[in-house]
Amino acid sequence: MSGRGGEKERGVLVRKESKAVGRSRRRLEGLVGCAAARLALFKRLPASKCDLAGMNRRIFLAGAAVAAAWPQSASATERRATRLVDTTHSTADRVHDGVISTELTASGPVASQFDGQIIENLDIETESGSGVKVDHRNVTVRHCRIRHAGGHGVEASNASAVVIRDCDIDHVGAPAIGTDPAAQWDNVHLEDCPGAMLERIKASRGAANIYAQDCPGAKLRFLELYDARGPEPRGQNVQLNRSADSTLEDFSAENGPTSWTEDNISIFSSDRCAVRRGLVSYNNSPTGDGVMIEGGFGCRVEDVDALMQGNGAFAAVPLKGSGGGGCAFIRCRTRDSYNTPRDGRDAPSSNSLSIYVRISSDAPKHTIEDCQYEALANPHNLIWDLRAVNPGWSFVRRPFMPRPPIRLSFGW
Repeated sequence: MSGRGGEKERGVLVRKESKAVGRSRRRLEGLVGCAAARLALFKRLPASKCDLAGMNRRIFLAGAAVAAAWPQSASATERRATRLVDTTHSTADRVHDGVISTELTASGPVASQFDGQIIENLDIETESGSGVKVDHRNVTVRHCRIRHAGGHGVEASNASAVVIRDCDIDHVGAPAIGTDPAAQWDNVHLEDCPGAMLERIKASRGAANIYAQDCPGAKLRFLELYDARGPEPRGQNVQLNRSADSTLEDFSAENGPTSWTEDNISIFSSDRCAVRRGLVSYNNSPTGDGVMIEGGFGCRVEDVDALMQGNGAFAAVPLKGSGGGGCAFIRCRTRDSYNTPRDGRDAPSSNSLSIYVRISSDAPKHTIEDCQYEALANPHNLIWDLRAVNPGWSFVRRPFMPRPPIRLSFGW
């Protein structure tokens, strides 16, 4: 892969040749984000009044400022070796009507090479292997469009504090409809990444859109998710597995007849997780739920709408050997459920239950507070088992308009 325009330069001390001055001006204008470079170069003088000595001085200072701001997470040799991937200082960013527009560079699959690396502004296509593979700490993947087949979109392992931001990821290897049992490729697949941050991500057609295992303290926000394809054990828009103290907020998870869903949102064996301000739409699994907490203590689901569910909208149940209880569903809403076979799959196994809750022995009960439903296929099958719910629960019929889905704009 070769970056458009060749390698960037940090700053040049220009002497009296006017052509050299012009070349250095153009190069330094590409160093986005450096105020010193902008001040030194964006002020153009008429040729008759051009102060070459002053220009030399301004360019020298600009180059020094850029060099000082350059990432120090690896040696100079390492930075040169990975320049085509580590495009930290892009020459392609533009601002139009308050939105940053990014010119992407075509690329095949890439991999991290040192701690603290920034991988950005790439248009990645891969038919074999993961689009981006991260196995270093504090790596950031941002402003990338990823089209993957034969591997995950972004795969990170043993990569604490990984950041994935402003990415559009599509599994183009998915079949036109349904699942491919031989291709369980996720859009984002994380393992052993404590403190991971995922923000402003659009993902579609992965076996799961986002799968995170052993990622305690993960933070996921502003997600636009589509068309989870499975098969089991995948089929989720988001699954947090053994990832305690994690947060999922400000998201939409939209599926349809081409999908092969299980639980849309799965919190599995993860205590004290929070799911907030989300839209979960369409589930064709006979056993899946909109939001499922399985084997967790002290989790909270707040301000989430679950539409077009069959087997259940919200659930919190124990796991054998680890238990579960003390979770809360606050201001959660469901509507437009179904109770018949759908998309070639069996009818819901719960007879279109809305909320499914159980607790392990001696565990605290769950809380259901200020929750609503409308247009249910089975309005007589609201909650089971009420013995696992604190007194004073509230789940009432009340018309409502679902919250709007997340719509992201990336500027490319």
